[in-house]
Amino acid sequence: MVQGLLQHWDSYSVDQHDTWRRLYERQATNLAGKASPLYLDSLEAMKLALTCNEVPRISAMEALLQSTTGWSLTVVPGLIPVEDFFRLLAQRRFCTSTWVRRPDQLDYIEEPDMFHDTFGHVPPLMNADFAAFMQRFGEVGSALVEAGEAEAVLGLQRLYWYFVEFGFVRGASGDPELLGAGIMSSFGETNHAWSLKTELRPFVLEEVMDTPFRTDVIQTEYFLVEDVVELRRDLDRWFATFHLSERA
Repeated sequence: MVQGLLQHWDSYSVDQHDTWRRLYERQATNLAGKASPLYLDSLEAMKLALTCNEVPRISAMEALLQSTTGWSLTVVPGLIPVEDFFRLLAQRRFCTSTWVRRPDQLDYIEEPDMFHDTFGHVPPLMNADFAAFMQRFGEVGSALVEAGEAEAVLGLQRLYWYFVEFGFVRGASGDPELLGAGIMSSFGETNHAWSLKTELRPFVLEEVMDTPFRTDVIQTEYFLVEDVVELRRDLDRWFATFHLSERA
């Protein structure tokens, strides 16, 4: 079981606050005109707790989330077992690290740091539809882990990768817009993904779940989600085929 850690905000150095400022300012500018309003509006809604001025306080972000969608934040040292991750999501708890990347890692970082977790992942949790998807994803994942459905769990991990981490969504104008946290938090990934926006694959759940991914390279394949609410319904329809609905 994951035990939440403390942030120790007073331990951040001047250099770490400066790195945070550089990351935030550059990426906020870069995302204008590319990112989905689902993300940008949520980032704006968090401006009292998540700004370019300094490394944010987990407690302040959590207070905003709690008052808006009922989510909370759990500080972890790094990646955690998938069964714990699903369980926390089902409880409306998102995991975040507290370490800040080095200045020479501004463009891309393989292992998630606090900028990835809080700038990339946390803002969309202010959106009710996205937050509901994430909770349901956690419930489904927990049930499938409990049932020993290893192949299905792998499929869920791929869904998470290609939507929550590196997904596009269809905008109101009909054009693709960026949403995934791995894109939102990476200057290099943003520009690369945006250059491929005319080559996106339709987000067909079963196809996504059959598509492997790599974590150590910049992505070469992106999927376009038509609607977050409909994706949650697709997830429910898929989960129903396992006849485990009483567990989630």
